[in-house]
Amino acid sequence: TEAALTFSTGYAAAQGAIGALLGKGDVLIVDKLIHACIVDAAKLCGAKLRVFRHNDMSDLEAKLKWAGKQSAVSGRRPARTLVVTESIFSMDGDLAPLRNIVELKERHGAWLMVDEAHGTGLFGKRRRGLVEEFGLTGRVEIQMATLGKAVGAAGGAIC
Repeated sequence: TEAALTFSTGYAAAQGAIGALLGKGDVLIVDKLIHACIVDAAKLCGAKLRVFRHNDMSDLEAKLKWAGKQSAVSGRRPARTLVVTESIFSMDGDLAPLRNIVELKERHGAWLMVDEAHGTGLFGKRRRGLVEEFGLTGRVEIQMATLGKAVGAAGGAIC
C-alpha cells in the first residue's frame, strides 16, 4: 500500500486505527462475528456501536440507513460511519461478501475497514488478502493485518 502503520499487536492496530478515526457522535457498524478487539475499540473511542447479523446485507443496509440519520438528529458535523468486517472469519472460516459490503458502504457514504488477519498470505495475486482477490483494493479505505500468522513476524498493521 501507499501507507501503513505497524503496531506491537493486531489488537493495538485495531485500537489505534479506530481510536484515531472515530469519536463521540460517530458510528461503528460491525459484523456480529467480528473480533473482540474491534468492539473494545468502539467502547474506547466513544462511537455508537451497531452490530449487523453475520454476513446479512439487509441488516447491514438497515444499520447504514440509521447511521445516515444521526447527524441530522445531533445537529453537529456529519457523523462518520465506519463498517468493519473480517475478510475470513476466524471461528467459522466463511468469507465476508466483500463486493456487496463495498457497494453498500459506497451507496451510504461510509468507510470500510477489513480485517485481513486470516486472508493475508492466502488470497490475491500478491497474497494481500481477500480485498485484492476480489479486485476491491481501491475501494476499501482501511485494511488491517496481523503479522503473526502468514507473515511469520510479530505485530499488526493498518494499511
